[in-house]
Amino acid sequence: MGKYSSNYFNHCCVYCFSNISTIYSIRIIRGEISVSTYWFTDNQLKKIIDRIEPQESGCWWYPAAPDNKGYAVTKIGWPVAKTRRIHRLSWIYYKGDIADNMVLDHLCHDLSSCEGGNTCIHRRCVNPEHLQAVSASENSKKSVRILKYRTHCKRGHALENNIHEYDTKQGKRSVCITCQKEYKTVSSNRAKLAGAV
Repeated sequence: MGKYSSNYFNHCCVYCFSNISTIYSIRIIRGEISVSTYWFTDNQLKKIIDRIEPQESGCWWYPAAPDNKGYAVTKIGWPVAKTRRIHRLSWIYYKGDIADNMVLDHLCHDLSSCEGGNTCIHRRCVNPEHLQAVSASENSKKSVRILKYRTHCKRGHALENNIHEYDTKQGKRSVCITCQKEYKTVSSNRAKLAGAV
């Protein structure tokens, strides 16, 4: 930062901008904690919020293609603009800061038809009333409930008495038993073919 101290730099930022939100990005590199900071103003945030489009379902969408995980994103910040998920920015705008170690869970999932994952359209929703702040572990546990609310898996197998649940470090997981058996059969046949060559 040259001859300017970090305190001088921070004071300059406070005087140059009013109503600044601060985001801390923490990374652990080779055992050392590296903290980088960037700012965005209320005006920058409001420009994003003003573009949100309410849907008939009650969800709010941002008019841009979602990222590869299904979330609405944009670039925001100073001194370097960074890609941020808009549902988190919407929460900050309407409800305030997101507590440390918390993530935002979408409550608008239609568990009877939506399997979740990267293709889930509900991930695009940025309506703060459709979001809930939860721990990462709680959010992971909620994702396993989906099979319980469905009548058939994505391959069309009936799920009544056909769900296998098991524990992982991230929480409980559930799979279709028929799919699991079919996968094992295919894997076994491939192994036999490989051994016969």
